[in-house]
Amino acid sequence: MHTNQPLWLDAIRPGMRLALPGFDCSAELVAGYAELMDARHPIHTDPAFAKATRYGRLIAHGPLVIAKVLAQLSGIFGAALQVMLDIGEWRFYGPIFVGDAVRVECFVLDLDSAKGSSAGAVKLEFRVLGSDGALVQRGMAGVLISRAPTNV
Repeated sequence: MHTNQPLWLDAIRPGMRLALPGFDCSAELVAGYAELMDARHPIHTDPAFAKATRYGRLIAHGPLVIAKVLAQLSGIFGAALQVMLDIGEWRFYGPIFVGDAVRVECFVLDLDSAKGSSAGAVKLEFRVLGSDGALVQRGMAGVLISRAPTNV
């Protein structure tokens, strides 16, 4: 999802909810991540192995979900997004199964910008919900967001 207009710093307020799209944690996505990152643990790639585990089926890599969520920020902030500043505490509460439709909630926790500066730090909280609506991951990240150019 890409916005037509950037979300500039001056339009952001603590407590805001940002509309991040959900995504399908498809077998192709998991296989592509396993290949790209050389992360081929059989809990993610071998259905017979996964069936014998406590989960009973293939699960997605936790970091795959983090990467997918964070990659969507460019679609929210557009050209206003300068850089990632940090990834804060990230907790895993349950598995995301291959084939799950994942929903993401994103909230602005705080922002910090000196008066007159061209950009500011925005602290975000993410809640990742599995297909059944249960909270499966929760984390935080900071991004540097530009103020709108004066000629816009």
